[in-house]
Amino acid sequence: MRKAINYLSDAGVVIGCCLGVGMLSGKEAQVFFGNTSNVIIFAAAFCLVNILFREYCRKNNVCDTVALSKKCFGKLSAPFGAGLALCCFVCVTTMLAGVNECLEALMPVGSLPLYGVACATLAAIVMSRGMKALKIANAVSIALAVILIAVLFCINDNAGDACSVSPVNPMIYTLFSVTMSFGVLTRLGADSDMKKNIICSVIASAVLASITAAVMKLSDFSLSLPAIENISNPYLLAYAAVTLTLAAVTGVVANAAPIVERIKDVIPDESLCCALTFALSLALSALGFDFAVKAGYLIVGVIGGITVALSAISLIAEGIRRTKRARQG
Repeated sequence: MRKAINYLSDAGVVIGCCLGVGMLSGKEAQVFFGNTSNVIIFAAAFCLVNILFREYCRKNNVCDTVALSKKCFGKLSAPFGAGLALCCFVCVTTMLAGVNECLEALMPVGSLPLYGVACATLAAIVMSRGMKALKIANAVSIALAVILIAVLFCINDNAGDACSVSPVNPMIYTLFSVTMSFGVLTRLGADSDMKKNIICSVIASAVLASITAAVMKLSDFSLSLPAIENISNPYLLAYAAVTLTLAAVTGVVANAAPIVERIKDVIPDESLCCALTFALSLALSALGFDFAVKAGYLIVGVIGGITVALSAISLIAEGIRRTKRARQG
């Protein structure tokens, strides 16, 4: 029983990192999926990439993004490490823009990014409590999201029409999702054995694909926020606001942590590092959620794709070397 809980907790961290405002609002379903075939492509690709990356981290004892940069890029670790940190920053900015824009559309409170500030504050609190707090926040976030989707199914009569989206888009989303999880995947992969890395990757992929398919069924793709824009009940609005905020918090924590790790070498005060990271992210989130989704995801996906490709090549090369040594022995 304890082992099963440990596996589910591990998978829950990965799910929570990806289960953000973009997914629950239907925006990502609108831009990156559009139909069931693309969800299947995402599920298969996400599972495979997770397994490869986690195994790379396990075999090379890569526990954080700093070690990842050094191991993958060698002498070029400094610029590529900065690139990975930039990816994390783009992800934080996207999530803060998303939670502020979505909640402002549901419950307007003025021109200031108050929802983004609230999300950043909660993220800083969770981050200060470490991995245990993140796992708890992820578990609560996933539970709230499942309940929200179930309630929307009960009251929503939308048929969830499919729309035309290129099969390339779910691949971009896969690389984006894995890259935005580097901060936790490195540690989870290094601390697990092969069996756990495989099982947890399968669970995370299956749950994310199921949630994405469910959100698509609820979505009206003619709307800016396809899955939630039609909510009118004030109590459900409040519940959706809490769910979206917590979903954003878990992803923000996973991406802010690697940034803070890097800038602590320059600014040794962790609280100040957090404040600077979130302040700049909030300022740039003013560019808007649509811009962040369409431009930011591609940038992150490209840099993450290079990292994942190098990890896979390293794994394959090591496997070939082991096979040759076994034959020679």
